[in-house]
Parts: sequence; structure tokens; C-alpha cells
Amino acid sequence: MNATKRKFNTLIQGIGARSPQVPELDDGHPPIRDEVTPSSPLNRLSTSISTPDATAKVGISSLNTPSPSAELLNKRRRTGVLDMTSPSPKVGRTTISNVVLKKWTSSAAIPAASKDARTEPSRYCPSDRDALIKRLGTFQELTEWTPKPDKVNEIEWAKRGWVCQGGERVRCTLCHKELVVKTNTRTVDGKQVPVVVGSDVEQGLAKRYSELIIDAHEDDCLWRRHGCDDSLLRLPLAVPQTAITALRERYDDLCTRPSFLPYPFNLRLPATLDLKVVKTQLPPNFFTEPPPPSTNPSSPSNVALALALTGWQGLTNPRIGAVPNTATCATCLRRLGLWMFRSKEANEETGEVIVPAPMDHLDPVREHRFFCPWRNPTVQQNPGAKTKDTKAAWEVLAQTLKNSAYLRQQAEKSAQRRPFHRPAASLPGTPSRGSKRDGEEQAAMETPEKPEDEEEDMAARDAKDKERWAKLRRVKSLFDTKGRKKQQRALSRPGTASSRPTTAHSRQESAGGEKA
Repeated sequence: MNATKRKFNTLIQGIGARSPQVPELDDGHPPIRDEVTPSSPLNRLSTSISTPDATAKVGISSLNTPSPSAELLNKRRRTGVLDMTSPSPKVGRTTISNVVLKKWTSSAAIPAASKDARTEPSRYCPSDRDALIKRLGTFQELTEWTPKPDKVNEIEWAKRGWVCQGGERVRCTLCHKELVVKTNTRTVDGKQVPVVVGSDVEQGLAKRYSELIIDAHEDDCLWRRHGCDDSLLRLPLAVPQTAITALRERYDDLCTRPSFLPYPFNLRLPATLDLKVVKTQLPPNFFTEPPPPSTNPSSPSNVALALALTGWQGLTNPRIGAVPNTATCATCLRRLGLWMFRSKEANEETGEVIVPAPMDHLDPVREHRFFCPWRNPTVQQNPGAKTKDTKAAWEVLAQTLKNSAYLRQQAEKSAQRRPFHRPAASLPGTPSRGSKRDGEEQAAMETPEKPEDEEEDMAARDAKDKERWAKLRRVKSLFDTKGRKKQQRALSRPGTASSRPTTAHSRQESAGGEKA
């Protein structure tokens, strides 16, 4: 029995004396060596296990074994520490190396996240006009949003941060609350069917939904506190250069589709919009600079100019490009099918319609949506204006062109008069005859053939100048006394004679002073 125990002990010692080869793990981690340092976690874990039997065996074996590393390995095998701490492929994924990998992955993803945050448009910006127009664009499909009363129309929802999600449903861009808006429709077999309701019921629903435009937001939502201003859709048309440049761009865009433009007799323009007068008010190089595209007609197109003056331009789809038979408004996003207003067959010379169009005529102002400044004078009204006279955007544009033409005419006239203008005297006085004659001769030499209207204008201007100087001298004489004149002369030029020629009155005063 004792021999058997000794053999078994020798076998165990022989196994412990060999340096076992730990196979490399499948997950790519390096093999774990048996020689574990005292400060390693495995050594701390092994020494933390303290059982009476294990402690006794370790003490006995330490006296018999010459190698402490072999005894330490033997102890681990007996107590099961090596099997318990050997990392399996699943456990190895939670080591320190994996933690470092997670940190590296998250830090690499931070710049991409911050980049996306920079490119993402702001969800709350009540002063952003483009964002308001984008929200309005979600309400333009009749299959997703039917017309509502004025108190709860699409402009009121868009000004408070709501967008249309389809099926008469709106959603806030900031707090993501959703709301179904139905005033005179109901769902039948998955389709919206109009329902006739009483005026009292419709007014009550409109009043309730007008309150929900604000109250339906979350309590901490910024759109609940403040929305877009009513004048945000107003078009800046007061600057002539900007307005004329935008007009030329719309005109060129419409000229690229001449085969779809209606005939001139298909248009119904406002009575105050005269294209002949507008053409005379445009800059002389309006149709030539910058050079027009090759698609533009040789002569100016009245139809394209009329549509451009009322805010229309060609429609361009971001996927398929230009849509040749459709025009659009960049403010209200209304789409206008030009082919519906063009006569199928007509005599352009006589204006006789042989085969009419699907629509009777085209009113370019009326085709805008109700909140568009090209149609609604209230939206285009300047909040800081002193007068209450309101004009639509096309009227403001026509007035801007008229003012610009007047300023150009005045500048041209002043440029023509500048060579013949005689500079006024610095001090009121009567010029000598010789200088006047010399000036007239010089002017005659410069303009040997002066038109009669120029002579009349110069004569009238000279008469006004003389009258103005006479009034100025009379007013100045009221504030100047004789004593003050003498004092000013003495202070300004002491010991010198007067620059003005002596008069009879001054000679009498000087003679009286000598006698005294």
C-alpha cells in the first residue's frame, strides 16, 4: 500500500517537473504561462483560497520539492485553480484587451457622430426662412393633407414646428409628438372621405385644433414657447440689383421650355401689369448680359417675362432633372402644369383658338397658394412701414423696376449736363463782365451746337440760382449789423484795406471821421 502511494507520488512529481505546453486559444489571445509572478491576478486568486487540507499539503510538499514553481503548479492542479482560471474563448472576450478595443472603437466613432451632428439641420430655428418653406412643402400633397380652415391651415402648423406625416397626421420636429387633424373627413376602407358637417361643429373643431397647435407640444418643447414670425415669408424685393438678377434667372429658366409655354392670349394678367411698360423700365442690357442660353428665343418672350414677374420658374427634380412641362413657385412650392393652359391648336398671328386647352386661361397670380407673398399682400407687407398701403410681391417688384428706371434716367441726364455745368461762386457776389463773357465763350466753344431744351434748362437753373443767392443775402443781412461788420473786418484783416470797392456811403463815413 505504501509502495503504491510512493509510485503515485513519484508519478505526480514527474508530471509536475515537465513544462507543460498550453495551446494557443482560438480567439487570438497569447498562451498563458505557468510561471506566474507573485503580483499577477492568478497568483493572488490562488493564494486567496485557504482550506485546511490544502494548506497542510502545501507545507509538506514544500519540504520535499526542490523547485517552488513545480510545487505551485501542483497545488493549482490539486485545488482546481488552473482549470477555473483558464480563459475559454467566451471568457477571453471580456479581458482587458477587449476593454481597450471598445474604447478605441468608441473614440473612432466620435468624430463621425460629431460630423453628422454638424450636418444635421437645426430642429428649432424660428428665424430660418428656408426651414419654414421645407416644412410647408410637406403639406402640398392633397392625398396627405386636405384643405383646412384658416385657423388651422398648413402655414399655422408649420410656423410652430409641425410637419405633415401623411394621412392628416402632423409631427413636431423637436419633441416628436404626433397629432391627427381631421375637421371634415373620415376614414372609410383606409381612404379619407369628405364628410359634410355643420358650421358650428367645424368652427368648434377649428378652435380646438388651433389651441392644440401650441398645447400639443411637450411642456419643455421650444416650439411651444415661440414660433415663426408672420413676416418671415416676406420677399426682399426692395433692392433693385438683387430683384433684377432673380428676375433674369427665372426668365432664363422658363425660356428653356418654349414648346410648353402658353400662348400670349392664354394669359389673364392683372390690369395694372403692362408688359410693354415693364420692358421699357428694364435695364437696356437685361436680355443680353449675362449672355443668354442657346435655348432662349431671339426676341424676348412676353409669356416667360410675365410668368417670371409673377414669381414662377421652371421645376427641377433633384433626381430626374428639369421637368419641361411644369413651373413652380420657390416660396409656396406650388406646381403649375403649363400644358393644361396651352391651347392644343391655335393661330398665333390672329390669336384664334382652334382647339382649346383643358383650362380656359392662366391667371399666374391666382395660381399661387393663399399664403404666398406673390398673391397675398398681407404677407408681403413691411411691418415697419408707416403707410397701410399693402402690395403683393409682384406689385412691389413692378414698383422697384419703375424706381430703378427713373434713377437711371436721372443719372443719364446728370451725366449729359455735367460738361456744361458752370460752378457756382463760393461767396455771393456779382462776377465781372469780362469773366462772364469769357465763361460764355468757353461754353460756346465746348458746345457749338447746343440743343434748345438744354439752353432752356440752363437758363431756368441759372434763374433759380440767382434767386436762391438773393434770398440768402437777404437773410444774412438781417443778422449782420454795421458795428459787427466793422469788427469782423478788423479781426479778419487788420491793417489792410477792404477788399470790396469803396462806395459813397463809406467815403462819407471816412470823411466824417477825419474831420472829427
